[in-house]
Amino acid sequence: MYVSPSCIDDYLLTYEKALLKALKSIVDAIPHRDLSIQWDICQEVLIFEDYFPYRPDDYKLKIFDQMTRLGAQVPPGVELGYHLCYGTPRDEHLVMPKDSAILVEIATGLASQSQRQLDFLHMPVPRDRVDDAYYAPLAALQLAAETELYLGLIHHQDHSGDSQRIAAAQKVVPSFGIASECGWGRTDPERVPGLIESHRLAADLMAT
Repeated sequence: MYVSPSCIDDYLLTYEKALLKALKSIVDAIPHRDLSIQWDICQEVLIFEDYFPYRPDDYKLKIFDQMTRLGAQVPPGVELGYHLCYGTPRDEHLVMPKDSAILVEIATGLASQSQRQLDFLHMPVPRDRVDDAYYAPLAALQLAAETELYLGLIHHQDHSGDSQRIAAAQKVVPSFGIASECGWGRTDPERVPGLIESHRLAADLMAT
């Protein structure tokens, strides 16, 4: 779908209303103690990376305002998190970032402006980034004690790479959870057992 630059603001407001309507139906139907809401932030990450041909001068303000509004609508007692996403068509980022600096900027902005407890943040890690330079910006990440950080550094059939990525991240971040790079909605179902096993092996490694 294409939305012209002159209509983006109106479109986003309409889309936000639809999201909040869907959110209400979910939180009304499921006990809050059993529910976790994760907002998927992909287009916004790509805007920060200047991926699209048009980017308004005040894009950061608009993005943080909208994400803060969406987060504030998640009721107390429901777990709230954000997944920062680069998109994963064919298991590849749409943009290969220089490092994690933009993710750190977005995460810090979300955490500082949140109007309620932020329970977790997920950041993807490209498969080939085992170098210290990618993880160095994480040293500047500012999160509240109750906010858990998950790094999406688990990749399909790459236990050796998973171990290297974990080791590189541990040099900068004292505590974090592990996850795959992105969701499994488009994943070949035959991969799922291997992905679960990769998570188990990585968890065992971090526990030693």
